[in-house]
Amino acid sequence: MGKWSGFVMLAMVVILGAIYWMPAQAKEEKPVAAKLLRALEESGAAGETIQVRARTAMGLVESPDEVKRLAERWAKQLEIPFSHVEISRKHQMIVYQSETQKEGVQLRYEVSAVSKNGSFDTYVVLHLTGSPQTLLYMEEMQETFAKALKKANFIPQISTCIRGMYNDKMSVDQQEGRILSIFRTLEATELERLQDETVVSISGHTRMWEPFIALNGQKMNLQVATHRDSDAEKTWITVGTPIITVEY
Repeated sequence: MGKWSGFVMLAMVVILGAIYWMPAQAKEEKPVAAKLLRALEESGAAGETIQVRARTAMGLVESPDEVKRLAERWAKQLEIPFSHVEISRKHQMIVYQSETQKEGVQLRYEVSAVSKNGSFDTYVVLHLTGSPQTLLYMEEMQETFAKALKKANFIPQISTCIRGMYNDKMSVDQQEGRILSIFRTLEATELERLQDETVVSISGHTRMWEPFIALNGQKMNLQVATHRDSDAEKTWITVGTPIITVEY
């Protein structure tokens, strides 16, 4: 019961964060994955996967054909292969999606449109998934995308998550200690924590980068969560900014 309720509460934090996302300034965001990875590894964990998600609101268009043209145009501008295949049209929503892999990095390009009073609210989303070995290339890709969007006066909302692993089945107290060591490395202050028998999640704020979400009237741009594996002698850790947007 405690474990399940903990996961539910943690999921609610993610949902609320997604709703109240507030970039601090309308400016291009520099990649922060290297700082997160360094802090995670200094806590004793081995980095496993890196995920970067960039979401950009593109405004209103008037028809499904315009949604398709927008998807084609931005795929061309971002130099992403695009199949022109619409993968979904239901519940007042249209989605185009394309996946490709380069230099060990998985890229998913997605354009979604939500019906709104006869028009369509449109969004371009880029998902990058790689490893510590592909970090430099991922940062190059992120900056290339951000510059292309900025040139057209769009500022993407970027979330970064890094997952790692400790070769030890840690108690809640040990998990808390590792999380707080990451907070010290990133000079972060704690705002909120949730935990149960196997999971610990602590949210906070660091001055090392700007974008944030609003949490009870305060700025939040860091979340670190640990999860003791019930089947193996290991403990998983995920570090995210401004929140964790992947399963942990």
